[in-house]
Amino acid sequence: MPDHDPQLYAELASFGEELRREREIRGISLKEIADATKISKRFLEAIERNDHRTLPAPVFTRGFIREYARYLGLNCDEIVNRYNYAAAGDDRIEKSPHLERLAHREPPDKKGIPPPYARIDRNVYVLLLIVAALVVATYMAIRHKRAIAQASGIESAIAQPRRGAAVPRGGTTAGGLKPAATQNAEPMRMTIDVDDDSWIRLDADGKEVINDRLRRGEHRSVQAMDSFHFRTIGNAGGVKLALNDVPLPPLGRDGEVVHDRIFGRSDLRKSE
Repeated sequence: MPDHDPQLYAELASFGEELRREREIRGISLKEIADATKISKRFLEAIERNDHRTLPAPVFTRGFIREYARYLGLNCDEIVNRYNYAAAGDDRIEKSPHLERLAHREPPDKKGIPPPYARIDRNVYVLLLIVAALVVATYMAIRHKRAIAQASGIESAIAQPRRGAAVPRGGTTAGGLKPAATQNAEPMRMTIDVDDDSWIRLDADGKEVINDRLRRGEHRSVQAMDSFHFRTIGNAGGVKLALNDVPLPPLGRDGEVVHDRIFGRSDLRKSE
C-alpha cells in the first residue's frame, strides 16, 4: 500500500466536523437539507462523520458536498476544493465498495450483436441518473429558497406594524406615510458585542442588515426607526445586546439557537 501524507488524513477527519459546526450554528437540521436537496440523510450523516466507506465514489460525493455547502450559504467552490485536497490519495475512498459496484460490468449477450442501447456502459446510465438527480435537487433547492424569501417578506410586512409605534386613528395615509410620531422620532440603535462566535441574521425595519458569522470580539451597531428582528442567533449566550446603550436581558444560554426575537419602541420605553 503506498504511503500517504498523515496531514491529508487529518484534513479529511476534520472536514466533516467543520461542516457540521457550520450547519449547527445556523440552526439547520440534516432533515431540512435532505428535504431541500433530495440527498439521502444517510449520505449527509456520513459526510459529517467522515464515513467515506458509506459514501459513493468521490465524483458523486463532490456533488453532494456542493449542494450541502450551497444550502448553508458557504462558498461551494472553496468547500469542494478543500474536500479534493483532503481526499487526495486516500485509499479508504478509492477502495470504497460503492466504487467497485459502479465499476462492475455485465458480460455481453452471446446471442448475436446486442442492440445499440445495450452496448452502452452501465456506468453511463448510473452517471446520467445521478446527474439528473442533482439537477432536480438544485431546482428544488432554488424553489425552496424562493418560497422562504417570499414567506419572510410577508412575515415582515405583518410583524412590523405590530412591533412599531402606535398608529393614530385612521392608520397611515393613502400615500403609505408613517405616523407622525415615528417620522419625528430619533432612530433607535441596536449594538451587538460578541463574546463567542455566533451566526446572526438580523432585519432592521424589515430589511436584512446582517446575515453572517460574527467572530469573538466583534462589535456591530445598527439603526432602525420601527423594529429590529433577530431571525436567528446561533449562540445566544455568546452575544450581548443593547438598545440605545441600555443592555437587554440575555436571549439564551451558551450554544442555544434562538429564532424570531423582535425589539421595537415599546421595548425602548421599558428600558428608559
